[in-house]
Amino acid sequence: MSNFKSPNPVGPYSMFRELSSGGWITSGQIPIDPISGNLNNDSHQSEVIQVFNNLEAVLSDHNKSINDVKKFLVFLTDLSITPLVNAEIEKRVNKPFPARSTIQVAGLPMGANVEIECLG
Repeated sequence: MSNFKSPNPVGPYSMFRELSSGGWITSGQIPIDPISGNLNNDSHQSEVIQVFNNLEAVLSDHNKSINDVKKFLVFLTDLSITPLVNAEIEKRVNKPFPARSTIQVAGLPMGANVEIECLG
């Protein structure tokens, strides 16, 4: 079980869905502090850490762990944030690492700079 609390969704969507194929998918997580409901955007590093905390909480709520992830879908407003994402994956995920797509976008909800969803 995760030591993190899941944030509330910011729209009409599920945080986690089982797929008919037997897999699962999470919704994209942005750096919302689940206690305050505010964006944790003091730095890019704090955003990345909060996003991974949120992912771990959502996964834990559904009896999954970050080591069950088969693919991360990473959305960044600036690709220079990628090394912070890499470091957090190396810290939290066992090898072999999941597949990943990283996409630079013009904007994310609430002005976040990082959003990550995952598939299992």
